Amino acid sequence: REALVWIGHFPPASLYSQLCQLLALTLGDSDPLGTAGLLAESLSVTARHQLLAIVHARTRWVPAGSAAG
Repeated sequence: REALVWIGHFPPASLYSQLCQLLALTLGDSDPLGTAGLLAESLSVTARHQLLAIVHARTRWVPAGSAAG
């Protein structure tokens, strides 16, 4: 859990997601609410990272002379 606190402010998406999944695996059935929270956190970070990558890729392909919107 200490590692999660260290990287919690500016998490690299892949590391943070994997760390949440590993912590959830260690908690298992002993703390179902904590396990669900960690898995939800992992999923949200992954989804946010993928969304930002898609938005970045699409903005790079906008022709230079076109108007946004």
